[in-house]
Parts: sequence; structure tokens; C-alpha cells
Amino acid sequence: MKFLILLLLPLLMHAQTRELAYPQTAFDADTCCWRKLSAAGQHEQAGQLIAAYIDHSPNVENKHSLHWHAGQMFASAQNTKQACRYFKKTYSVFYKWFGGDDGKAWYFYAKGTVAFVQRNRELLERIIQHWQSHNLEQDRNYRSLVQMLEHWDKPYMEAATVK
Repeated sequence: MKFLILLLLPLLMHAQTRELAYPQTAFDADTCCWRKLSAAGQHEQAGQLIAAYIDHSPNVENKHSLHWHAGQMFASAQNTKQACRYFKKTYSVFYKWFGGDDGKAWYFYAKGTVAFVQRNRELLERIIQHWQSHNLEQDRNYRSLVQMLEHWDKPYMEAATVK
């Protein structure tokens, strides 16, 4: 088995290297790359591919979105450490202070998602209350946080899916 993996490794590395050369729009396409891995249930590999794209592709246009998707993939693979690492790269307190309603909403959504992944129920509840007290639109992201709280005992991938 080890021998077979050693034989296939250059082919796998070549495929990944080819994907790193794609424009981000192609890399993000539903029929390609990390989304294809995710659809096949290979969330850890999808997260690793996104991380490699961020670190090595000359075609990165939107790191923010790539960091978020890497976080989602690692969270879906139940790799909490990596999920939080990438999720946390998508927000800062400056969004809350200077980003208007959209910035505040993103700050609360991203921070609430991290709270769920880290299993900090009290923080997630407090973030949902902050969202409401700031009179922010109760959009899809808000509903996702509420659903994560309502499905606390479920893994991220199930709990975060808004119906």
C-alpha cells in the first residue's frame, strides 16, 4: 500500500499544482477543486487545498472568502483548530466599530460561528442577543447562528445549514 501511495504522490501533487494555477473563479467553481472534494465528503482535503491555494497561488483575488471557505471545510471535518484559525482571519473588532450594519453583522456571524465550533454556547447566545440589540437584519447568517444554537449537539456541517 505504501508503495502505491509513493507511486501516486507525484500525480496527486501535479493535480494540486495545476489547480493552484487556476483563476480564483475557476478554483471556486462548483465543478472544480475544493468544492468537488467537499461534495465527495472530503472536507479535510478541501480545506487543505484551499490553504495551499491561499499560500501558493498567484491568482488569489479574495483571501477573505478563501479563508472563510477553508474554515468551513475544516469545521466540517471537525478540525476545530484549523477551522478557527481560518475563520478568525475573516473578522476583527474594526468591522463592528467601523463597518456599519454589514460590518457588525459579519463580525457577529463569524465570531458566533467560532463560538459554535469551539463549543462556547454562552458566547454564541450572547452574540445572538447582540445581533438583536443592534437591530441588525435577521438575515440568512443570523438564522444560521440561531440554527447552530438550536442544534447545539449536531456537528457544524449539520447545524450550520439553514433550511
